[in-house]
Amino acid sequence: MKKKMQKKRNKIFEVFKRNKKISEVGIFLALFWGLGFAFLYIPNIEFITLITFLSGLLFGLRRGLIVAIVGEIVFSTLNPFGSSLAFPPLLLAQVIGFAFIAIIGFVFRSFIQFFTDNKITFSIVFGATGLLLTIVYDSLTTLAFPISSGFDLKQIIAIYIAGIPFNLIHIVANTLIFFIILPKILEYVIEHLPECFPSIKNYTLTTEIN
Repeated sequence: MKKKMQKKRNKIFEVFKRNKKISEVGIFLALFWGLGFAFLYIPNIEFITLITFLSGLLFGLRRGLIVAIVGEIVFSTLNPFGSSLAFPPLLLAQVIGFAFIAIIGFVFRSFIQFFTDNKITFSIVFGATGLLLTIVYDSLTTLAFPISSGFDLKQIIAIYIAGIPFNLIHIVANTLIFFIILPKILEYVIEHLPECFPSIKNYTLTTEIN
């Protein structure tokens, strides 16, 4: 009788865990699309890079990639300023870029505990991460057109350089978002949802420089 009850409890718990995981992905996809479309009319200011990075960091590789790939395909194809379906190489570059962001978020799960004892280091590391991820993404999307259109090397370089001033706003904005907002979110998660980072035990962020 006890074994049957235990099996039933375990089964209920497994269903709960599975439903919780599905719900978390759904919530992050809703955040992805909600924030994406909300900031669409402000050039180069967006929070979907942050959401994608967090999905890989908090949920792991598989669910992080689901948020990144599904989120970007829907957002990009339904963009009122022009669907990426009109130019598949651009859509592919965007999806690859966001998948890469989710993967890097997942990679951070392994060593986030090394930064959590120092608030300054925490912010600097994530600010630098936001900068590098945005450079990679903007490079992929900027180069998608000239490379797929068969431009020669000089033309490709010229197009890339011409896009730098426009991309610079995006790079600076995401660097600040990762430097200021991301550490605040993670402070809350570490304190209130420690199960997201089982490798972190009894860590508190301080402003002390070690």
